[in-house]
Amino acid sequence: MIKPLKPTLILFLLIGILIPSASFADDYIVKEPPKSLDKLYPPLSKEPKWINQMHKVSGTFNGVLVNVRENDWENAEKSAGRFVEAYEETSKLVPEWKDYFDNDAVKKFAETVKTRDPGKIWKTVGPVGKTCGKCHKENYVAVWTRYSWPSVHKIKISDPVSEEELKYGKYMWKLAGSFNTLMTDFGDGQYDRSLKAAKNLKSRIQGFKSVCSKCHVDDSVKNFFVGSSVTAALDSIQTELVKSKPNPGVFWKNIGIIGKQSCKRCHLTHRSYAIIQEVWEGHEH
Repeated sequence: MIKPLKPTLILFLLIGILIPSASFADDYIVKEPPKSLDKLYPPLSKEPKWINQMHKVSGTFNGVLVNVRENDWENAEKSAGRFVEAYEETSKLVPEWKDYFDNDAVKKFAETVKTRDPGKIWKTVGPVGKTCGKCHKENYVAVWTRYSWPSVHKIKISDPVSEEELKYGKYMWKLAGSFNTLMTDFGDGQYDRSLKAAKNLKSRIQGFKSVCSKCHVDDSVKNFFVGSSVTAALDSIQTELVKSKPNPGVFWKNIGIIGKQSCKRCHLTHRSYAIIQEVWEGHEH
């Protein structure tokens, strides 16, 4: 008699099948998703239908495996039937992706569940999981970039220094310019000019909260890149620059806080997606 697979083994095998590998033999290319996917996401759709369908597929598939592990064969068969239905529905939603689906493998998997033999069932899991894994490997990042990260190129910001309405890229360029001017003038001993740049930088960084508000309404999120520590560092720099002999140690320590807790955090979170979008949309970055 074949013993049921241990829960931990099922979990690790399932993770290996459904999550795309981090290392690829070939160059990884992020291709723009097909336009037919647009109708499955806002604003063309009231809800993210594609994501909802993915949850439906993965939920029913995992439901089968959980029930098999628990020897709940009645519910395993019910979950298998729902999985076949969800999978076939999904295979029709994006015509350009029809080759990622293997409905025959899914039907064979569902039929094998009826044998109530975990060993036989697991042999049919692999071919099904590979269809999911292949699509995720080739499209997951692209879909996430397109539909979960609004394009920054549609954002306009009111510059608190020049009082101009600027496109996102232009605003970032001016913000970086203030930061660079602040450091360069300090290094040259031009403290009055460095102080002016410090004031401009603070205004522009604080004004950046309005950009976060385009997507986030939670204050904790909006303050993540411009929190109290960053504000304190900006204030400390200005306090130091009005002294007759500013302390370089204090100055550069606060520059590091701003660079790591504001600039770097933001870039690590958003920059990769923005670069991909820039390529798709024909913008320079």
